[in-house]
Amino acid sequence: MSQMTRVVVTGATGTIGQAICHALTKRGDQVLALSRNPTRARSVLGTQVEVREWSDPIGVPPPGDALSGTGGVIHLMGEPVAQRWNETTKERIHDSRVLSTRMLVDAVHALPDTDRPLALISQSASGYYGPSDERELDEDAPAGSDFLATVVRDWETEARRADDVTRVVMTRTGVALTPAGGALAQMLPFFRAGVGGPVAGGRQYVPWVHLADVVAAVLFCLDQPRLRGPVNVGAPRPATNAELSHALGRVLHRPAVLPVPALALRLLYGEMASIVTTGQRVIPRRLSEAGFVFAHPELESALRDVLEK
Repeated sequence: MSQMTRVVVTGATGTIGQAICHALTKRGDQVLALSRNPTRARSVLGTQVEVREWSDPIGVPPPGDALSGTGGVIHLMGEPVAQRWNETTKERIHDSRVLSTRMLVDAVHALPDTDRPLALISQSASGYYGPSDERELDEDAPAGSDFLATVVRDWETEARRADDVTRVVMTRTGVALTPAGGALAQMLPFFRAGVGGPVAGGRQYVPWVHLADVVAAVLFCLDQPRLRGPVNVGAPRPATNAELSHALGRVLHRPAVLPVPALALRLLYGEMASIVTTGQRVIPRRLSEAGFVFAHPELESALRDVLEK
Protein backbone atom coordinates (compact mmCIF):
# COMPACT_ATOMS: atom_id res chain seq x y z
CA MET A 1 0.00 0.00 0.00
CA SER A 2 2.15 2.82 -1.30
CA GLN A 3 0.08 5.63 0.27
CA MET A 4 0.27 4.16 3.74
CA THR A 5 2.37 5.98 6.30
CA ARG A 6 0.91 4.79 9.60
CA VAL A 7 -0.56 1.49 10.82
CA VAL A 8 -2.11 0.75 14.21
CA VAL A 9 -1.57 -2.72 15.71
CA THR A 10 -3.31 -4.21 18.74
CA GLY A 11 -1.98 -7.38 20.36
CA ALA A 12 1.43 -6.21 19.19
CA THR A 13 3.43 -7.99 21.90
CA GLY A 14 2.14 -11.45 20.94
CA THR A 15 4.09 -13.80 18.69
CA ILE A 16 2.22 -12.78 15.52
CA GLY A 17 1.99 -9.13 16.61
CA GLN A 18 5.73 -8.76 17.10
CA ALA A 19 6.43 -10.34 13.71
CA ILE A 20 3.92 -8.04 11.99
CA CYS A 21 5.32 -4.92 13.69
CA HIS A 22 8.82 -5.91 12.55
CA ALA A 23 7.65 -6.48 8.96
CA LEU A 24 5.79 -3.17 8.85
CA THR A 25 8.73 -1.13 10.16
CA LYS A 26 11.12 -3.00 7.87
CA ARG A 27 9.15 -1.91 4.82
CA GLY A 28 9.02 1.70 6.02
CA ASP A 29 5.63 2.03 7.69
CA GLN A 30 5.14 3.95 10.91
CA VAL A 31 3.69 1.59 13.51
CA LEU A 32 1.63 2.56 16.53
CA ALA A 33 0.85 -0.18 19.05
CA LEU A 34 -2.12 0.06 21.40
CA SER A 35 -1.42 -1.73 24.68
CA ARG A 36 -2.82 -2.11 28.19
CA ASN A 37 0.77 -2.10 29.46
CA PRO A 38 2.75 0.52 27.53
CA THR A 39 5.91 0.04 29.59
CA ARG A 40 6.09 -3.66 28.80
CA ALA A 41 5.13 -3.05 25.16
CA ARG A 42 7.97 -0.55 24.70
CA SER A 43 10.46 -3.01 26.20
CA VAL A 44 9.27 -5.78 23.87
CA LEU A 45 8.81 -3.78 20.65
CA GLY A 46 11.74 -1.36 20.87
CA THR A 47 12.04 2.23 19.82
CA GLN A 48 10.87 1.79 16.22
CA VAL A 49 7.26 1.28 17.35
CA GLU A 50 5.25 4.08 18.97
CA VAL A 51 3.15 2.84 21.89
CA ARG A 52 -0.09 4.32 23.20
CA GLU A 53 -2.13 3.11 26.15
CA TRP A 54 -5.49 1.41 25.71
CA SER A 55 -6.33 0.99 29.36
CA ASP A 56 -9.42 -1.23 29.20
CA PRO A 57 -9.93 -2.90 25.81
CA ILE A 58 -13.10 -4.76 26.83
CA GLY A 59 -14.77 -1.73 28.40
CA VAL A 60 -13.45 1.48 26.87
CA PRO A 61 -12.80 2.42 23.21
CA PRO A 62 -9.18 3.17 22.28
CA PRO A 63 -8.16 6.84 21.94
CA GLY A 64 -9.68 8.11 18.72
CA ASP A 65 -6.71 10.28 17.79
CA ALA A 66 -4.54 7.14 17.69
CA LEU A 67 -6.73 5.76 14.88
CA SER A 68 -7.32 9.00 13.02
CA GLY A 69 -5.91 9.22 9.51
CA THR A 70 -4.21 5.82 9.58
CA GLY A 71 -3.63 3.59 6.59
CA GLY A 72 -5.09 0.66 8.52
CA VAL A 73 -5.67 -1.08 11.82
CA ILE A 74 -4.46 -4.65 12.41
CA HIS A 75 -6.43 -6.02 15.36
CA LEU A 76 -4.76 -9.08 16.93
CA MET A 77 -5.85 -8.81 20.55
CA GLY A 78 -7.06 -11.92 22.37
CA GLU A 79 -6.57 -14.10 25.45
CA PRO A 80 -4.52 -17.25 24.64
CA VAL A 81 -6.74 -20.20 23.77
CA ALA A 82 -4.17 -22.88 24.67
CA GLN A 83 -4.87 -23.09 28.40
CA ARG A 84 -7.13 -25.28 30.52
CA TRP A 85 -10.66 -24.01 30.12
CA ASN A 86 -13.12 -23.26 32.88
CA GLU A 87 -15.99 -20.79 32.93
CA THR A 88 -13.68 -17.92 33.86
CA THR A 89 -11.06 -18.60 31.17
CA LYS A 90 -13.75 -19.18 28.54
CA GLU A 91 -15.27 -15.82 29.41
CA ARG A 92 -11.85 -14.16 29.04
CA ILE A 93 -11.23 -15.90 25.71
CA HIS A 94 -14.60 -14.67 24.44
CA ASP A 95 -14.60 -11.14 25.84
CA SER A 96 -10.97 -10.31 25.02
CA ARG A 97 -11.82 -10.84 21.35
CA VAL A 98 -15.46 -9.87 21.03
CA LEU A 99 -15.65 -6.89 23.38
CA SER A 100 -12.28 -5.43 22.36
CA THR A 101 -13.40 -5.56 18.73
CA ARG A 102 -16.66 -3.87 19.69
CA MET A 103 -14.76 -1.09 21.46
CA LEU A 104 -12.39 -0.67 18.50
CA VAL A 105 -15.20 -0.47 15.96
CA ASP A 106 -17.06 2.02 18.16
CA ALA A 107 -13.95 4.23 18.08
CA VAL A 108 -13.76 3.95 14.27
CA HIS A 109 -17.43 4.90 13.94
CA ALA A 110 -16.90 7.92 16.20
CA LEU A 111 -14.28 9.43 13.85
CA PRO A 112 -15.22 11.89 11.09
CA ASP A 113 -15.56 10.24 7.68
CA THR A 114 -12.30 11.71 6.40
CA ASP A 115 -10.29 10.53 9.43
CA ARG A 116 -11.26 6.86 9.54
CA PRO A 117 -8.68 4.15 8.87
CA LEU A 118 -8.58 2.90 5.30
CA ALA A 119 -8.93 -0.72 6.43
CA LEU A 120 -9.54 -2.90 9.47
CA ILE A 121 -7.74 -6.24 9.36
CA SER A 122 -9.32 -8.13 12.24
CA GLN A 123 -7.72 -11.38 13.33
CA SER A 124 -10.01 -14.39 13.22
CA ALA A 125 -9.39 -18.13 13.34
CA SER A 126 -9.93 -21.34 11.42
CA GLY A 127 -11.88 -22.45 14.50
CA TYR A 128 -14.79 -20.61 12.87
CA TYR A 129 -15.62 -23.84 11.01
CA GLY A 130 -15.73 -26.05 14.10
CA PRO A 131 -14.66 -29.71 14.18
CA SER A 132 -14.82 -31.07 10.65
CA ASP A 133 -14.09 -34.13 8.55
CA GLU A 134 -12.00 -34.43 5.36
CA ARG A 135 -14.06 -31.91 3.39
CA GLU A 136 -12.16 -28.90 2.06
CA LEU A 137 -13.40 -25.72 3.71
CA ASP A 138 -13.15 -22.43 1.85
CA GLU A 139 -14.44 -19.09 3.12
CA ASP A 140 -18.03 -19.90 2.13
CA ALA A 141 -18.24 -22.94 4.40
CA PRO A 142 -20.70 -22.57 7.32
CA ALA A 143 -19.71 -21.85 10.90
CA GLY A 144 -19.46 -24.58 13.50
CA SER A 145 -21.39 -24.68 16.76
CA ASP A 146 -18.79 -25.55 19.41
CA PHE A 147 -17.35 -23.06 21.90
CA LEU A 148 -14.51 -21.78 19.70
CA ALA A 149 -16.71 -21.49 16.62
CA THR A 150 -19.18 -19.44 18.64
CA VAL A 151 -16.38 -17.16 19.86
CA VAL A 152 -15.07 -16.63 16.34
CA ARG A 153 -18.54 -16.02 14.91
CA ASP A 154 -19.25 -13.37 17.58
CA TRP A 155 -15.78 -11.89 17.00
CA GLU A 156 -16.37 -11.52 13.26
CA THR A 157 -19.84 -10.10 13.82
CA GLU A 158 -18.32 -7.21 15.79
CA ALA A 159 -15.67 -6.59 13.12
CA ARG A 160 -18.32 -6.53 10.37
CA ARG A 161 -20.02 -3.58 12.06
CA ALA A 162 -17.27 -1.42 10.55
CA ASP A 163 -18.19 -2.53 7.01
CA ASP A 164 -20.22 0.59 6.37
CA VAL A 165 -17.33 2.96 7.12
CA THR A 166 -14.16 1.13 6.07
CA ARG A 167 -12.90 -2.02 4.35
CA VAL A 168 -12.95 -4.98 6.75
CA VAL A 169 -11.01 -8.23 6.38
CA MET A 170 -11.25 -11.09 8.89
CA THR A 171 -8.13 -13.26 8.67
CA ARG A 172 -9.16 -16.79 9.67
CA THR A 173 -5.70 -17.93 10.70
CA GLY A 174 -4.77 -21.56 11.23
CA VAL A 175 -1.99 -23.08 13.36
CA ALA A 176 1.00 -20.76 12.97
CA LEU A 177 4.29 -22.68 12.96
CA THR A 178 6.80 -20.97 15.25
CA PRO A 179 8.91 -22.29 18.13
CA ALA A 180 8.12 -19.08 20.04
CA GLY A 181 4.57 -20.05 20.91
CA GLY A 182 1.42 -21.90 19.96
CA ALA A 183 0.96 -25.56 19.12
CA LEU A 184 4.47 -26.25 17.79
CA ALA A 185 6.13 -24.86 20.92
CA GLN A 186 4.02 -27.23 23.02
CA MET A 187 4.85 -30.22 20.82
CA LEU A 188 8.60 -29.72 20.61
CA PRO A 189 9.67 -30.92 24.09
CA PHE A 190 7.85 -34.24 23.63
CA PHE A 191 9.19 -34.84 20.13
CA ARG A 192 12.74 -33.87 21.09
CA ALA A 193 12.52 -36.40 23.92
CA GLY A 194 11.44 -39.07 21.43
CA VAL A 195 7.95 -39.50 22.91
CA GLY A 196 5.91 -37.68 20.28
CA GLY A 197 3.40 -39.12 17.90
CA PRO A 198 -0.02 -38.79 16.30
CA VAL A 199 -2.81 -37.52 18.54
CA ALA A 200 -6.26 -39.13 18.81
CA GLY A 201 -5.69 -41.36 15.78
CA GLY A 202 -4.04 -38.61 13.73
CA ARG A 203 -6.69 -38.41 11.01
CA GLN A 204 -7.87 -34.89 11.89
CA TYR A 205 -6.57 -32.11 9.65
CA VAL A 206 -4.29 -29.37 10.96
CA PRO A 207 -4.63 -26.02 9.13
CA TRP A 208 -0.92 -25.24 9.56
CA VAL A 209 0.83 -22.17 8.19
CA HIS A 210 4.37 -20.82 8.54
CA LEU A 211 4.53 -17.68 10.69
CA ALA A 212 6.23 -15.79 7.85
CA ASP A 213 3.26 -16.56 5.59
CA VAL A 214 0.84 -15.37 8.28
CA VAL A 215 2.66 -12.04 8.39
CA ALA A 216 2.85 -11.78 4.60
CA ALA A 217 -0.84 -12.66 4.25
CA VAL A 218 -1.94 -10.04 6.79
CA LEU A 219 0.10 -7.35 5.01
CA PHE A 220 -1.27 -8.56 1.66
CA CYS A 221 -4.82 -8.15 2.99
CA LEU A 222 -3.91 -4.68 4.23
CA ASP A 223 -2.50 -3.68 0.84
CA GLN A 224 -5.13 -5.18 -1.49
CA PRO A 225 -8.19 -2.91 -1.71
CA ARG A 226 -10.28 -5.59 -3.44
CA LEU A 227 -10.00 -8.02 -0.50
CA ARG A 228 -12.72 -7.83 2.12
CA GLY A 229 -14.69 -10.20 4.32
CA PRO A 230 -13.31 -13.54 5.56
CA VAL A 231 -9.92 -14.71 4.27
CA ASN A 232 -8.49 -18.10 5.24
CA VAL A 233 -4.84 -17.90 6.26
CA GLY A 234 -3.51 -21.43 6.09
CA ALA A 235 -1.10 -23.28 3.83
CA PRO A 236 -2.58 -24.49 0.52
CA ARG A 237 -2.01 -28.14 1.48
CA PRO A 238 -3.27 -28.83 5.01
CA ALA A 239 -1.86 -31.93 6.69
CA THR A 240 -3.35 -34.50 8.98
CA ASN A 241 -2.11 -34.66 12.54
CA ALA A 242 -0.31 -37.89 11.70
CA GLU A 243 1.44 -36.25 8.72
CA LEU A 244 2.47 -33.33 10.89
CA SER A 245 3.80 -35.66 13.59
CA HIS A 246 5.83 -37.76 11.16
CA ALA A 247 7.23 -34.68 9.39
CA LEU A 248 8.27 -33.15 12.71
CA GLY A 249 9.91 -36.42 13.72
CA ARG A 250 11.92 -36.50 10.49
CA VAL A 251 13.05 -32.89 10.91
CA LEU A 252 14.12 -33.52 14.52
CA HIS A 253 15.58 -36.98 13.70
CA ARG A 254 13.40 -38.49 16.41
CA PRO A 255 10.83 -41.27 16.31
CA ALA A 256 7.24 -40.09 16.06
CA VAL A 257 5.34 -43.32 16.50
CA LEU A 258 3.95 -43.17 20.04
CA PRO A 259 0.22 -42.51 19.70
CA VAL A 260 -1.39 -40.08 22.12
CA PRO A 261 -4.95 -41.15 22.99
CA ALA A 262 -7.67 -38.53 23.06
CA LEU A 263 -8.66 -39.61 26.58
CA ALA A 264 -5.20 -38.75 27.92
CA LEU A 265 -5.42 -35.27 26.43
CA ARG A 266 -8.88 -34.70 27.85
CA LEU A 267 -7.68 -35.75 31.29
CA LEU A 268 -4.73 -33.34 30.98
CA TYR A 269 -6.38 -30.35 29.32
CA GLY A 270 -10.12 -30.86 29.77
CA GLU A 271 -12.40 -29.35 27.12
CA MET A 272 -9.48 -27.44 25.58
CA ALA A 273 -8.14 -30.75 24.24
CA SER A 274 -10.75 -30.47 21.48
CA ILE A 275 -8.52 -28.01 19.58
CA VAL A 276 -5.99 -30.83 19.14
CA THR A 277 -8.25 -33.86 18.80
CA THR A 278 -10.38 -32.23 16.09
CA GLY A 279 -9.45 -30.13 13.08
CA GLN A 280 -10.40 -28.47 9.83
CA ARG A 281 -9.18 -28.94 6.26
CA VAL A 282 -9.07 -25.22 5.52
CA ILE A 283 -8.22 -23.98 2.01
CA PRO A 284 -7.01 -20.38 1.37
CA ARG A 285 -9.17 -19.86 -1.72
CA ARG A 286 -9.52 -16.08 -1.56
CA LEU A 287 -5.81 -15.49 -0.98
CA SER A 288 -4.94 -17.73 -3.91
CA GLU A 289 -7.48 -16.07 -6.20
CA ALA A 290 -6.07 -12.65 -5.25
CA GLY A 291 -2.58 -13.74 -6.31
CA PHE A 292 -0.94 -14.35 -2.95
CA VAL A 293 2.04 -16.71 -3.16
CA PHE A 294 3.00 -18.76 -0.11
CA ALA A 295 6.73 -18.77 0.63
CA HIS A 296 6.39 -22.06 2.54
CA PRO A 297 3.68 -24.23 0.95
CA GLU A 298 5.22 -27.61 1.92
CA LEU A 299 4.99 -28.85 5.50
CA GLU A 300 8.36 -30.52 6.02
CA SER A 301 10.40 -27.72 4.46
CA ALA A 302 8.36 -25.19 6.46
CA LEU A 303 9.17 -27.05 9.68
CA ARG A 304 12.84 -27.16 8.75
CA ASP A 305 12.89 -23.43 8.13
CA VAL A 306 11.11 -22.67 11.41
CA LEU A 307 13.34 -24.87 13.53
CA GLU A 308 16.57 -23.75 11.90
CA LYS A 309 15.72 -20.21 12.98
